[in-house]
Amino acid sequence: MSDALPGLDEARRFLASHLGREVGPVAPVGEGAWSRCFGFIDGGRELVVRFGRFGHDFAKDRRAARFRDDALPIPEVLEVGEALGMHFAISTRVRGEPIERLAPDRFAAALPSLWAALDALRRADLSGSPGWGPWDASGHGRAASWREHLLAVVDDPPGSRTHGWRRRLRDSPDAHTLLDAGHARLAELVVDLPVTRHLVHADLINRNVLVSGDRIRGVFDWGCSLYGDFLYDLAWLEFWSPWHEGIAAARVRAAAERHFTELGLEVPRLGRRWLACAIHIGLEHLAYNAHTGDRRALEAVAARLAPLLDAPSGP
Repeated sequence: MSDALPGLDEARRFLASHLGREVGPVAPVGEGAWSRCFGFIDGGRELVVRFGRFGHDFAKDRRAARFRDDALPIPEVLEVGEALGMHFAISTRVRGEPIERLAPDRFAAALPSLWAALDALRRADLSGSPGWGPWDASGHGRAASWREHLLAVVDDPPGSRTHGWRRRLRDSPDAHTLLDAGHARLAELVVDLPVTRHLVHADLINRNVLVSGDRIRGVFDWGCSLYGDFLYDLAWLEFWSPWHEGIAAARVRAAAERHFTELGLEVPRLGRRWLACAIHIGLEHLAYNAHTGDRRALEAVAARLAPLLDAPSGP
């Protein structure tokens, strides 16, 4: 597989050749760490084509569509395949503004739609899909338990897309020390956690949730999705809230606890579970930023993670 993501001209030529016809204007939509996306119109229908190095992500997007709900709008993946030395996926297009870019008043207006989407995730039927942690294209989770998944955050197995991060992290001694301390704290927290297995998106920022008006219009990019504690998605939003004004103003944890009360939903040991999720998120992103070599981001994550290690967890 190629390392270089295709540019606009390559995407345009691919679509014309692959579809056997000229399509409407092809334009860049965005890109992330692992893929690049272009929008186009074909037969009056708005679509996107994404190119990436990891076909596993696109296969998960296709499978995730089975969880589509009125409250959880997941774009349809029409085709996946290989081209231009990498993987591609053609999907229906969703328009909107990334949820993390919303101003506080607009985030507050979209909050009921967000709760509805998260409730739909929590209700998703996982029967026939065993395991915990990251799941594959057949729907099978990689880990035998939530505890196993969380504690594996310090592993650096050959063949993983970020392999080598532990060696690179040694160049940042303070962060390396924090990794060890964080893992020890996580090991304390995960003992006998009362967690039921749910569908977790695990990447609700990074332009993966689009909002139009006060409604969520699309939830996509399921490559990081897990089976595990539904609190993980909430802890994710809270962890990254200092970087996003609208999320910070919403005070996600307090708002979530009010929502659970309104639903009559009991969440045993919420504080301990939430803290375990937050520390895992921080540790995972020490690893990720060590892999990318982004020292500034590494230091920012370390500063966000460090106080959590001394935070009270509750009963």
